[in-house]
Amino acid sequence: MRTIAFACALLSLLIQAGAALAGGLAYPGYDHLRQYISELGATGANTGPAVSLAFMASGALLTGFWLMCAGLFPKSPPLLVGFGLNALNGLGLFFGGVFRCDFQCSMASPSKAAMLHELLGGLGYLAGIIGVFVIGLAMRSRPAGRGLFNVALGCGVLAAVAFGLLDPAIEFDGAAQRVVELSLAVWTVAVALCVRRPAGAVG
Repeated sequence: MRTIAFACALLSLLIQAGAALAGGLAYPGYDHLRQYISELGATGANTGPAVSLAFMASGALLTGFWLMCAGLFPKSPPLLVGFGLNALNGLGLFFGGVFRCDFQCSMASPSKAAMLHELLGGLGYLAGIIGVFVIGLAMRSRPAGRGLFNVALGCGVLAAVAFGLLDPAIEFDGAAQRVVELSLAVWTVAVALCVRRPAGAVG
């Protein structure tokens, strides 16, 4: 189970990063600093179908990883809540591929799919960030959890600040989204490495 969980986390992050990098190269004039990743999967984009499929695959794997963590880590209400919140972040990514935003993620006259994309994606980010803090605090008092608490604090604060900058009125909102994604990715890797330890060493 530990090997499967670790593989799910790693594969999810690789798929997501690959989709963003390859999609950006295939999308004419795409600017990673000024455009959201979702624009690569938008309706009408030449990269839309492939990137949306990558979002769904990555989100499903990420959700599975966090749900498996709930069974691999010590059983406690805070940890279960935290892993559940992080799983919601995975679901937000999954449904971000199911419900694609309109071309260039314009919200001028949004379709129902675009509104769901914004709602579920935003809630997924928010749940994931809160989940980082919940798990970090739950692990702080455990002998093997101090390091994970420090990672949670750093990644959580950085992601929270960047999340507040996800505003189309801000020129570099694309860069802010990358900071959120990178922070959550580092957090996922940290937890995945804990999962690789022998049973009993994660708490």
